[in-house]
Amino acid sequence: MCVLSVHAFVVRIGEMMIDFFPIYGTMMGWIMFIFDAHCDTLSTGRSLWRNNGHVDIARLRARGPGIQVMAAYGQDQLLQLDRLAAVTGASNCALLPAVEGGDTVETPDGLTPFLMRKPVFFGLTWNHDNRLAGGCRGSGGGLTPLGREAVHILESAGVLIDLSHASERTFWDVLELAQAPPVVSHACCAALCPHPRNLSDGQMTALAQAGGVLGITFYPPFLTGRDDASLADVARHTEHAVSVMGAEHVGIGSDFDGCELLPGGISGAQDVPALIAALPFGEDVRSLIAGGNFLRVLPRAGDGVIPPV
Repeated sequence: MCVLSVHAFVVRIGEMMIDFFPIYGTMMGWIMFIFDAHCDTLSTGRSLWRNNGHVDIARLRARGPGIQVMAAYGQDQLLQLDRLAAVTGASNCALLPAVEGGDTVETPDGLTPFLMRKPVFFGLTWNHDNRLAGGCRGSGGGLTPLGREAVHILESAGVLIDLSHASERTFWDVLELAQAPPVVSHACCAALCPHPRNLSDGQMTALAQAGGVLGITFYPPFLTGRDDASLADVARHTEHAVSVMGAEHVGIGSDFDGCELLPGGISGAQDVPALIAALPFGEDVRSLIAGGNFLRVLPRAGDGVIPPV
C-alpha cells in the first residue's frame, strides 16, 4: 500500500509521550485517527486484551490509530485505574484514564489519589447527586462548595471537567466557573430526543462558546428514545450538533461496555471507522469528528501537542 501523505503528531500527557498519525493518506483512501471519549470497559472487570464485550485491545488494533478513553466507575475506581496503568505496549491506540462520578470524594484531599493516576477527564456525578454536584436524575441542584473547590483543583492539575450525567444547574455552574473548556464525553441532542442525559441546543451552544467538545454517544435510548437505533440516527444527532455547535466542537463518545444496546451496524470498537465513513460530511469535517476535536482540547489536560512534523 502506497502512503501518499502522513501527518504525524506527538502527544504528551503527563509523563507519557505517544506518537500518532491522525490521518494517513493512502492509495486506498483515508485512515482516520479516532478518539473515542468514553467507554466503560474498565468497570466491567473483563480482560482488556480480549473479551466478549464491545472493547478490547484486539478490536482497538483493528479500529486503527487513535485514543480510547477508559472511565473508572464505581467504588473500586482506583483499582480500575491501576489495572489500566499496568497495560503497556498494547496497541496503536493509547488507552487513557478518566473518572466517571466523584461519589467517593468527601474532602478536597479525596481528589489526590485520583490526580496521582493522571486522568484526562473527571466526571463530577453519575446521574444522582453527590457531595460535589447535582446529577441529571437528582434534585436539580448544582455545584456544592466542595464541588467548586474540586473544579479548581482538577483544572489546576490539568484535568478537564466532564459534564456527562450532570444536572443542568451543574452544567451552567461549571461553565461559569471553569477556566479550561469542559467536555461532555457521551451524550446526544435533546432537540431530537428529549432524554435527561441529552443536551439542549442552548447547552450545546454554550459548550462550544467555552471551547468544549460534545461526544455523540451510541446508546439507542439517547438517540431515539427506544431500544433500537441505526447508523442514520447517529448521523442525525451528529449533523444536528454540528449545525448548532460548529464542526470544531463535535466528537464521538461511544459508551461501549456501558450500555447493552447499540445501533444496528455497530457491535464494538472495530465498527467505528465504518460509522465515521458514513457521516454526511467531507473528509475534513469527518476527521475533526473522528478525533481532531477531542485531540485539540486534550493538550489542556497534559503538557501539550507538538505541531505536525
